[in-house]
Amino acid sequence: MLPYLSYLSTTVLGLVHGPPSLSLTAVTGRNNTSVFECWQLTSPFTKTAGADVLRMGDIANASYYSIPPRIDGGRHPGPAKQYIWVISGLMHMSLPNATDEVIVHGGRYGLMYIDDTADVSAGGHRSMFPGDDETILLMIPVRGGINPPHWVLYDGPCRIGAAPVGTGEWTPLDP
Repeated sequence: MLPYLSYLSTTVLGLVHGPPSLSLTAVTGRNNTSVFECWQLTSPFTKTAGADVLRMGDIANASYYSIPPRIDGGRHPGPAKQYIWVISGLMHMSLPNATDEVIVHGGRYGLMYIDDTADVSAGGHRSMFPGDDETILLMIPVRGGINPPHWVLYDGPCRIGAAPVGTGEWTPLDP
């Protein structure tokens, strides 16, 4: 299976579950094994001073990482339930017991959610940073290890869909 690119990782979608919200690829655990799922956060976008705003839940803190080029982060469970945002650079994530892979290019669509902590996944995931430049990550754990409210849209990484950014209207996906 070919890896999904980062522009497939995060999209703003109007889905069956309501008004436009954020959908993102999550690495979670099932039967003590890491899996990819496409999540839609239940919090919808709201308008504030002309901007679309989405509340991502209660966060604990944030850490800024500068990762040198061509580093293999190895196989590991997530250190915490957290958002990770690849600000710049390149991250390749794979699962030890699956063929799914995700390649995340830094920037606007570089947001993922990590939920495969040791309590739900023995094997974890593998993170590699194969680019020729450093990769900048922002890791944002959620307070108390409580995942943001979400729906699981389907198994596997998120795929690209209609992206009604800034509309403030609900638009269902085509079947």
